[in-house]
Amino acid sequence: MQPKAARNISIEALRLVAVAGIAIFHTFQWSFKAVYTGMPEYASLAAFPYSGVLGSINLLGCWANEVFFMISGYFLIPSAVRNLQNGLSTQALARKSFARLKKIVLPTLFYCAACLLVSMYVYPLPEISLHEIGWLTLGIEFIWVYAASVLLVPAIALARQRIGSKRAPFVVALLVLTTFGINGYIAATANEVADIVLWRKLMSAVTYLVAFIAAGEMRFALECHDKASGAQKSKIMLIGLIAATVALELLLSANRQYDALWKLSYKSTSVISFILAAVSVAAAALHQPRHKVPAADKVIASLAAGTLGFYAVQSFTCNVWRPIFDNVIYAMATGIQTGEPHPAGAILLGILMSLCLAFALLIMDIVRRAVVDAIKACMNS
Repeated sequence: MQPKAARNISIEALRLVAVAGIAIFHTFQWSFKAVYTGMPEYASLAAFPYSGVLGSINLLGCWANEVFFMISGYFLIPSAVRNLQNGLSTQALARKSFARLKKIVLPTLFYCAACLLVSMYVYPLPEISLHEIGWLTLGIEFIWVYAASVLLVPAIALARQRIGSKRAPFVVALLVLTTFGINGYIAATANEVADIVLWRKLMSAVTYLVAFIAAGEMRFALECHDKASGAQKSKIMLIGLIAATVALELLLSANRQYDALWKLSYKSTSVISFILAAVSVAAAALHQPRHKVPAADKVIASLAAGTLGFYAVQSFTCNVWRPIFDNVIYAMATGIQTGEPHPAGAILLGILMSLCLAFALLIMDIVRRAVVDAIKACMNS
């Protein structure tokens, strides 16, 4: 186990890749849905290989959500189990979870208040007001489920201790299989049952929690194997899975199987994204960089620390930036201004805009943390 202060820079870099994945995914959500539903204006993006690229981007968003939960579960659950084994009381473990919870809730509440003030006195942000609660609940469901998962760490650790280390992997495997069995049913019937929308949301939250638990058990399994060989195997497996996934997406694109493209990356319940996330976390956690660059490592860690801030703000402001991004992608994909569609250019420009937005929001969170630290220093002095 690493000391608490130690930071695995590969894991921090993976967080940043996941942030980029979420940003790109949200930018192309409408475009992918337009392709899936057969809107004629998006015919250029529906062609091969562009629909396959959009399908991969949609899958990327699901993968990124799983990664966030798996990274935390990978470290928090084994740490809690070891603490219990070393005699730490459940009350002390609960206090640790509450301390972590503050680091999630307080920044989120700060951005809630900031966006509300902006909406009330500077520029009206659609759906952000005291009269609506959707933006504070399902709008940031990801954050609240993450907070609940962190709060449940002591209970998860206690449950594993009672189940026993020999039976725990089988219990977790059964939990994963059951969850994705339900997810498969939802994906298969989503277009036929109107009430399935609520189930889809609920199962997204359940899948996040299952990913959190599964990653904790994965760490126990990895610790039983040689670290160097495990790192090599996980990298090879990850490359193979990525290649196979992209090939599948392109094959479905070539055969115009848009419904299959949609269901393969259905919300956050995609089994492909779950497996890819697990292997990604394992590869990053086991990877040991040959050369350390302190300045670069510090920048990566500082940017990665703004993950929750990024997620909150991009969610609160999505009705401002997304229509702009959608219009830019639409104009280039349809060639409405130039007279000739440029689907590749539309995808590349959309990716570039997404990365710029993500970087700006991560920098903003660095500034917020610097101001908070400065205020604390002044108060302490």
